Amino acid sequence: MKGSHTTKRLQNAASGLVWAAASLCISYPASAGEKAAAKPVPSLTQTALAQKVIPASAPIYIRVFKEESELEVWKQRRDGRYVALKTFPICKWSGALGPKQSVGDHMAPEGFYGFSADGLKPDSKYHLALNVGYPNALDRALGRTGDFIMVHGQCVSVGCFAMTNDLIEEIYALARDAIDGGAARVPVHIFPFRMSAENLKRHAGHPAKATWAPLKEAYDDFARTQMPPVVGVCGSRYVVNPIASLNGSAKDACPARIGKLIAPLSPKKARKLAFLSTPLIADGPKTRTVEDISTWQRPGTGAMMLGSVGGDERGKAPKEAVASPPIGGSMTPYLDAVK
Repeated sequence: MKGSHTTKRLQNAASGLVWAAASLCISYPASAGEKAAAKPVPSLTQTALAQKVIPASAPIYIRVFKEESELEVWKQRRDGRYVALKTFPICKWSGALGPKQSVGDHMAPEGFYGFSADGLKPDSKYHLALNVGYPNALDRALGRTGDFIMVHGQCVSVGCFAMTNDLIEEIYALARDAIDGGAARVPVHIFPFRMSAENLKRHAGHPAKATWAPLKEAYDDFARTQMPPVVGVCGSRYVVNPIASLNGSAKDACPARIGKLIAPLSPKKARKLAFLSTPLIADGPKTRTVEDISTWQRPGTGAMMLGSVGGDERGKAPKEAVASPPIGGSMTPYLDAVK
């Protein structure tokens, strides 16, 4: 009998220790990253969503324009069309116009990317981060290297898109709410600049021009539909809004007939969405200028550069940059060969 009482006391003591440990876990202070990742969308943006009659949980679409140093967030309406919500200044990014090619080239990518829940990085050493998904299937087919390309905070980066901390908190919250609301993926499409006829004419002699045709097509399709372009890959090239199913390898030959599937807006719908698409404009610094971008040269390879292994989120000390030719206005063409 005495033994059973002793056992009971020990069981009660163990239960108390478990409860105490659980209490300690519950009350343990959250890290700065966890606190920042949990912040709600700012009230002004919430008001804009309410005015556009869009729930906070609706999917988003992100567009990045390198030369303008701007990141746009678009939000989906119940009819499936998207309207502009907010435009954010990009504080810092590195490189010139044109796609990222290799580890250590200090270039920010261009092309069609995106992320799902695992692309949210609340523990980023750069406050918060979203992994844009470089390299994609086409990058890998073309032998492009590098990884961990992020949109993150702290306004410091090599190869990534760095925002101020308050702005990455808002962008992160918009992405988090969309994914929590059921969005399987957030598309992130990165352009060299706004793909207007004037801008294309201004850059007609740029060595990366040959890579911009699908970006221009996607930009124009979105203007006609206000639905994020669906982009496939075959024959080691992008195919924008294809009818044909492209589920094979990026190097597989394209079907003889691909076709295009889009749903253009009616004139009446276009006028309505144009009114709703006036975005909020976030305040913040931009450290790049058109002249700076056009004359950019890759730093010397001997220096230890932040993120020089391809991005800023590898979580260990950066390695020396890999030797490569200078990149800038006089660089050799970006034309790729399949490897």
